Amino acid sequence: MRQCLGALSPEHREVIDLVYYHEKSVEEAAQIIGIPENTVKTRMFYARKKLGELCRMAGIDRGWP
Repeated sequence: MRQCLGALSPEHREVIDLVYYHEKSVEEAAQIIGIPENTVKTRMFYARKKLGELCRMAGIDRGWP
């Protein structure tokens, strides 16, 4: 999983880190990074999508349908 996270772009890693690991809201993440809330939402969408692809390629099953 760490390798998959490390393969994300710095921008995508940053939003994943803030929202999931530091439990920040989209609004808080936007303020910390200095970007609009909608940009955070867009980055989260593409980061999750890319992370899923990377995990599948690494043989990591997400464990739910």
